[in-house]
Amino acid sequence: MLPVELLAAIVELSAEIQRADLARAAAELSSQYRAKGRARPQLTHSHRLAYLASRLPATYSVISRVLREAQLRIPGLCLESMLDLGAGPGTAMWAAVELFPALARVVGMENSAEWIEIGSRLISKSGNRAIRHAEWRQGTVTGEFPPECFDLVVASYLINEVPVRDRARVALAAWQRTRTVLVIVEPGTPEGFAIIRGLRQELLAAGAYLAAPCPHGNECPIPGGDWCHFSERLDRTSEHRSAKRGELGYEDEKYSYVIFTREPVVLPAARILRHPRKHSGHTEFELCTPEGLKRETISRKQGERFKTAKKTEWGDTL
Repeated sequence: MLPVELLAAIVELSAEIQRADLARAAAELSSQYRAKGRARPQLTHSHRLAYLASRLPATYSVISRVLREAQLRIPGLCLESMLDLGAGPGTAMWAAVELFPALARVVGMENSAEWIEIGSRLISKSGNRAIRHAEWRQGTVTGEFPPECFDLVVASYLINEVPVRDRARVALAAWQRTRTVLVIVEPGTPEGFAIIRGLRQELLAAGAYLAAPCPHGNECPIPGGDWCHFSERLDRTSEHRSAKRGELGYEDEKYSYVIFTREPVVLPAARILRHPRKHSGHTEFELCTPEGLKRETISRKQGERFKTAKKTEWGDTL
């Protein structure tokens, strides 16, 4: 769920155009994002307002979920500074300050002056000091990065918009600016996973340590034709449903991600790769493990392990 202040700010900005125009712009925006082989979509002001109403809630929900995973995997994680690469309207900033109250310095790097203007209007409504005083820097990730390092660096839904030839270089530059944790999130599509898989290899070779989702640093065992992704369900507000012309009170956002750390962390025994198939007396899992992909069935006879397994979902550790 979006912070109340952010939701109110989005509603206020979205009211600048008629609902029918907002829904039309949202449909056009969705079509642009689905187009293959695209660069960053070319957006009008109406498209940007439609993004706030129709896309930002899902990306916020996913980034929050991924950052919570970082908290789970890295005990005692305390972050005081953040760099949000390709920040757009600042979605990742809002998610991070909700989870990491020690964050005192937030920098958003964004190439679009229009997004910076909208992002600045959004953060002006926040009561959180780190968000309200976030620093915006206009620039492209294929250009010059900020010279300083940050505890947390986030590149969310960004690398797919970078030319293929520059992707590894951008990821390595992001890692060089990372003091503690680097988070990369991409759409949960075959293309998005291919990006994550390639960057995983590059950054492991550069000395980064995996924290999630992989339970190992071995070669990725996902076979060709398949892809590793997860899903986050979020409730839709009335404004969200209206912008997307949707009838359901929720939507499921698919995503792929990877979290790297400067210091090694204890990895789980397995990650659940699909919805568990839950039956009355047993649950079946598809897992990624250090030994590769495997299927496991946990039965009622296994007592406490069965009770724990019944509570797990796709994307959880086992």
